[in-house]
Amino acid sequence: MLTLTIIAALTTTSALACNTAEELRRDLATPFNSHNGLGSIVRDEAILRDSGSRVGPIVKLPQTGSNTDPAALDGSPYAFYFVPSTTGSTQWTINIEGGGWCYDETLCYARSKTKLGTSTVLPPTSGCGCMNTDANGPVSDCNCLYMPYLDGASFSGYRAEPWPVPNTNGSTLTFRGIKNIDATLQWAFERGLATNATEFVLTGGSAGGLSTFLHADRVADQIRARNPGIQKIVAAPVVGYFLDHPDIDGTVGQPNTPTWLKEDYTDWMKYIYTMQNLTFGNDGGLMESCQRKHLKEPWLCFMSPHMQDVIQTPFFVFNSKYDAWQINEILKANPWSHNTTRQNSIVQYGVDFLTAFQPVMTNWEHLTHGCFITSCICHGCPWGEQSALVFKTLNPYQAYANWYTGKTKGMDNIHIDPRQPNGGGTITDPACKSYPN
Repeated sequence: MLTLTIIAALTTTSALACNTAEELRRDLATPFNSHNGLGSIVRDEAILRDSGSRVGPIVKLPQTGSNTDPAALDGSPYAFYFVPSTTGSTQWTINIEGGGWCYDETLCYARSKTKLGTSTVLPPTSGCGCMNTDANGPVSDCNCLYMPYLDGASFSGYRAEPWPVPNTNGSTLTFRGIKNIDATLQWAFERGLATNATEFVLTGGSAGGLSTFLHADRVADQIRARNPGIQKIVAAPVVGYFLDHPDIDGTVGQPNTPTWLKEDYTDWMKYIYTMQNLTFGNDGGLMESCQRKHLKEPWLCFMSPHMQDVIQTPFFVFNSKYDAWQINEILKANPWSHNTTRQNSIVQYGVDFLTAFQPVMTNWEHLTHGCFITSCICHGCPWGEQSALVFKTLNPYQAYANWYTGKTKGMDNIHIDPRQPNGGGTITDPACKSYPN
């Protein structure tokens, strides 16, 4: 049986990316973030391998010298993997890789030397995790397209010309995230998505989860324009609901200096908005309906809590209200061992998460969305484990399957664990970070 190709760990690159060099190392190595093609919700290679997972070859999109060519940060061709169905399935999944963001030019330049920013080091094959579902959970066979994350801005930026990197000898970056989405879709349309697809799921984890929120309607609109008979288009963002929330230290910094790593998350995202030229419309990765809400602060449309309410595509959210990445990088409350103040800030973050999540549940009589919000302190959460995150007799996959198949409706698709971190101590899966000690 073919096994999945695992991308090698970070090489000797010493420059910073994501938030720190350590954060980049984690982004590159963590299976959950899909850097080995496992998909947004599968955290263990064996799960795919044992379910008969196959691999697909790398596909590098052609470049013609146009300023709209799909490209990675270093200008190399955008690339993805396609694993076609072997059973004649008409179900499709596009699975978007995660891996943080690069918050200024210096950090993006470092990223451009790694497999998060260049296609030149991607492996020749990869697997892909389907999120189409039957009554029991995600199926093992579909037409699955896995999109590596090569742009650093959740596939949302576009600049026609190369962008300079300060304090370098003329180095530049290429920002083509939204073109990578559009060109990949066009490739898929020519291979069955526009003709015989009956069901489609857009999914992704972490930064790929934000991509799923941001682009669900854009992708759905393009599919319906070419395949008006398609029966189902849904989205499944996984740990992509990142809060607009202050950190506990209130520190500030300057872009392209080491102090920038101390800045808060919202200012990082605001800088990306300008740096990568996130705009609205055909060449933009943000939604015009969100722009009308935030005319004075348009960068807010790059943050899922501020834009999710304009999404028309039905979506099911997998998230922790105590998301470990957010606690570390947004709240900056780690380490919290033996620190009552930080422990209390984590509990409050869970309260704030649910407040920010409340708009997802408005107009519940006509609610088309669903969610499974766990209290496990995790980012690479054990969603697929049979019993790890069970709440009110349902595990996440069962809740998702009930929503996807229409077995449950309205508020019956909203599953929120109200307990304190790690179920108040009752959730013991090792993927959940220890709390309080």
